[in-house]
Amino acid sequence: MLKIKGLLAVAGAFLIIQAGPGAILANAVESSTTTGPPSEFQAADSQDVDPADELVINSPASIAEQFRRDTEPRESLFQIPGMDRFYEPWANLRSDLDEKHGFRPGFSFTHVYQKANEVVRQEDDAEGYEITVFGDWTFAEREDGSESTIGFEYLRRDFFGDVPPVALFTQVGSLYPTTVAFGEVDHTIGQLWFQHEFSNRIGFRAGKLFPLSAYDFFPLKNFRIDFMDAIHAANFIIPLPDRGLGGFVMYRPRPNVYLRAGFHDANADAEKSGLNSLFDEGELFKIFEIGFDPELMPRQPGRPPFGDVHLSVWHQDEREDENLSAWGFVLSGSQQFGRFLPYLRYGYTDVDDDGVLFRRVGSTLVEPTPIEHMINGGVAIDNVFGQNRDRIGIGATWSRPIDSDLDDQGALDLFYRIQVTPRIAVSPTLHVIFDPVRNPEEDRVYVWGIRSRFSF
Repeated sequence: MLKIKGLLAVAGAFLIIQAGPGAILANAVESSTTTGPPSEFQAADSQDVDPADELVINSPASIAEQFRRDTEPRESLFQIPGMDRFYEPWANLRSDLDEKHGFRPGFSFTHVYQKANEVVRQEDDAEGYEITVFGDWTFAEREDGSESTIGFEYLRRDFFGDVPPVALFTQVGSLYPTTVAFGEVDHTIGQLWFQHEFSNRIGFRAGKLFPLSAYDFFPLKNFRIDFMDAIHAANFIIPLPDRGLGGFVMYRPRPNVYLRAGFHDANADAEKSGLNSLFDEGELFKIFEIGFDPELMPRQPGRPPFGDVHLSVWHQDEREDENLSAWGFVLSGSQQFGRFLPYLRYGYTDVDDDGVLFRRVGSTLVEPTPIEHMINGGVAIDNVFGQNRDRIGIGATWSRPIDSDLDDQGALDLFYRIQVTPRIAVSPTLHVIFDPVRNPEEDRVYVWGIRSRFSF
């Protein structure tokens, strides 16, 4: 199959190179809406309701947050002539659906290309894409904060060449994927769930869920726009199942404290309903979390907090295809300070026997040696060159495999996200692996990439 190396991504990168940082500062233009937030991290100056009275279930990778980000006003490097007139009817329709009916639909296309300088197998690059159609509908709402919502997501993923991006790490010899999600998923309903909140204190969600977007809150855990590697984007030390049947309950005993507990089909497959695997096999992934907001920055209505400290404890039942069970925990802390967002996380995994803890990433079954200890920290900086949507992320990770025959591995991850047009964002990325565990001949391996996302 003919490879499309860089398609939208390379075109976007060319625009950035031609413009240069000076042009970013001098020629940034606003989208069709002339007013917008001064920074993606910055809190609103005025609020109609007290956000401390709201129960917020959504995380950065949730359907609701995707809709909010895609509909916010944004500055960009360029505007395509006539695009505003083309987009305006859809924008007006979507706004009316939200205001009058509580229905919030969206669409996005994301493309990724990655290339490594050294490999232990044959393939040194990978390319893939994702198409999503998503939305939620709040069909019942009361003044006391009780509301009912249905969420859905259509998903399609594919790749070019012999290896999907999610499996490029097997060619490099790394402990974990250099990017998540970009594998092969046929046309499927990735999410379909019901959610209800009671008086802004307790809520639940059940159905076909995306567990990654529900647990282990991390404000940069969004592979479509922020970090892509498996530690930042998925906290790979937690074997969260793929999209499948499950549910969770969230309770807020105090305005800045939350408890969350959930269970999911440990054998979930995004392309299947999950009824057979859940009820016939009954093998579960369970998780409990307690966390709080330090309240160093005021909350925005309906938004996740700007600061979070939490403990997540999980357990996976023994599965027939693995013949082992596992448990672990994660300690995580992040706090926004103006344009800066530092974070620090630690994770531990224990299995009942030395071996491989199989994980499914998208529809691809990957077999990394499980990580026993992980320390991850870094910072994101917003509004770097005067845009309210550009962002630099720098993160470092140390990980120790459970297999004592393998050495520790380090990694450095960087990305720069730039809003090229109001609807297109491009992110050059770099993943540096130090002492890759399955490539002992190399001290360092570089995996560079470029990601493009079109939202509509």
